[in-house]
Amino acid sequence: MNNCGEGWRLGRKFRRLRGLRDYLPEDVDKLNYVKSVVRQLFFLYGYMEVMTPTLESFDLLAAKSGEEIRQRMYVFTDLGGRKVALRPEMTAPIARFYINNMLGRPKPVRLGYIANCFRYDEPQYGRYREFWQGGFELIGSKAPEADAEILEIADALMRRLGFKNHYLKLGHVGVMRAFLGAEGVDELSQNKVFGLMDKGRVEDALHALENLNVSSRCLEVAEALFSLKGFDVIRLIGEAEKLLVDYDAAKVELENLRQVVECCEACGLKGRLFMDFSFARGLEYYTGIIFEVFVPGIRIALGGGGRYDKLIELFGGEPTPAVGYAPGLDRIVLAMEELKIPFKERRVVRVYVVSASEELRLRCLEIAHKLREQGIAAELEVLRRSLRKALSYANSKGFSHAIIVGAEEASRGKIVLKDLNAKVQYEVTLEEAINMLKEKS
Repeated sequence: MNNCGEGWRLGRKFRRLRGLRDYLPEDVDKLNYVKSVVRQLFFLYGYMEVMTPTLESFDLLAAKSGEEIRQRMYVFTDLGGRKVALRPEMTAPIARFYINNMLGRPKPVRLGYIANCFRYDEPQYGRYREFWQGGFELIGSKAPEADAEILEIADALMRRLGFKNHYLKLGHVGVMRAFLGAEGVDELSQNKVFGLMDKGRVEDALHALENLNVSSRCLEVAEALFSLKGFDVIRLIGEAEKLLVDYDAAKVELENLRQVVECCEACGLKGRLFMDFSFARGLEYYTGIIFEVFVPGIRIALGGGGRYDKLIELFGGEPTPAVGYAPGLDRIVLAMEELKIPFKERRVVRVYVVSASEELRLRCLEIAHKLREQGIAAELEVLRRSLRKALSYANSKGFSHAIIVGAEEASRGKIVLKDLNAKVQYEVTLEEAINMLKEKS
């Protein structure tokens, strides 16, 4: 028995899997608009766009992804017996890509990407099991100017898309690791504490430190540090310096943070940075600054990033500093819709070619072909509707122009070019129509 055929006879219906989405044409247009602005920034800042496989070694993706992400990856054994996974984010694949393909390139190397990623998260507001990320990775520099460039790009993307009140929530993993390391807290225990902080469970993070038998001084400093937050970033760094006066390694990291902030202010980001010393991210590879992008009224981060100076070495490359930013493209679209920020559309000429008589349909095929050869988008009326219905359809689908091929005009070597927006029409030759359409492109 053909079970598939039997299923169809019984009226079986297939639906998309939970947590995944179908994109309607208008959804694709919005996502592509955001992608186009990301690509503008690739060009403006000198980032070379690259692509990596959707599928990578599980060990690569799991190495420093954080426990929560490790538990939510799509993992399977392929036909070759290899344990593989769909990428849950892009930093690890980009590090692997750099090692495999670009070690000989002069530094710094600036790489950009736009990619779909996968996590088996519980579907909720702004969280999907397949989602789109953009990315900017600056590899080969540990200078504060590199961190500032990445933060500037995050701000520039938001401004170019039309956001007004966004801010960048800023933290520094290096400060916290140096402080906790001086208190004898090992990296694994630090990661567990950061995991709690990432979820906003600051009290639980303090209890976790207490359970590690750290000193009372450590707990006092940690609690005071976690309370430091606000837009007065330089003052807050000064307050942190007072708290960490006895922790030399942490003071070095604080000085790095101060220099990054000074560079950011030179880039016009003063007032956009919100310092939060209790802020952490779920990925374990961060070593310096970390940040996320927020907009008042939108309860999820619209992107994030940070410095990861040890990841490339961990994967077998030379010690190589790096810093990056990944905007969440789906989330940005969601925020623009909620805040009613328009998706700017460039003026596009699209022509609908329709015949006014049966005997001229071959001529319509010829005209549509010639328009496309000249780089003009053209669609042909293929349902053989009446002229009135065909033009009504063209209007409803947003065509800018229609070309009507009628017997009387054809006898004079002409066609009718109708501007569907201006509601005017011209009797012209095809060559004249092409020139007029090119002028409007």
